[in-house]
Amino acid sequence: MSTELIVASLSGAVALGSAWFTARSGRRQALLAHELESRTAQQDLMGRHRDPLLWAAYDLQSRLYNIVDRGFLQMYLRDGSSRERAYARRSTLHVLGEYLGRVEILRRGVQFLDLGDSTVNRRIVGHFTAISNVLNNDGGGNTRFLDGHFVIFRSDQRAIGELMLTADGTSCLGYVEFCRRLDEDPEFAEWFGPLSDSLEAVARAQGVPYRLIALQHALMNLIDLLDPRAERFPDHRRSRLGRPSER
Repeated sequence: MSTELIVASLSGAVALGSAWFTARSGRRQALLAHELESRTAQQDLMGRHRDPLLWAAYDLQSRLYNIVDRGFLQMYLRDGSSRERAYARRSTLHVLGEYLGRVEILRRGVQFLDLGDSTVNRRIVGHFTAISNVLNNDGGGNTRFLDGHFVIFRSDQRAIGELMLTADGTSCLGYVEFCRRLDEDPEFAEWFGPLSDSLEAVARAQGVPYRLIALQHALMNLIDLLDPRAERFPDHRRSRLGRPSER
């Protein structure tokens, strides 16, 4: 083989190797760029929605605490004036609906339920599931949930979350708009009918549904994850309800 041919062969091999290395490096850079973009999108998503979700979870657990520990429904829904009755019903439905709406926003955004290796994000999804399980539990195998109050099956949870979204899907209905639709839109109000009936039943019941206590605990677990250093809500505002056996 002539020297020229050997040189040409070596040059070709070097060129092919260089092209392969360049292509491989390009693919790696593209993958790294995509991963960085994905992580940035996830951080932006949680940066925008962490505090609204945290407040929604806190407002709901606070109402549950007042229902169980302070007789909120007996005081205002059962024994209150017509204005107090309307407030007790509407505001309780609103805080529950807003929590489900905030979860729906995150579920839709940037494939939130498939956020890769983020441990915190996976834990948040785990807490969403735990809360959803409490609402979905119809008592099968667990007699503490057999009262039937505040049962919301998973598809209905999502439906209520969807109904709570504003037109652009980036936020939840404010209290005024929620009340207007509850009063004027029969289709909207129908989704909240069973929950409204549950409020009336609990207001007149002797005991407290275990579901409300379990739900308050599950929400507090989510709050502890979202606000681990108690920067938004200090420790003295994080009381957990006692279990039924402790009351």
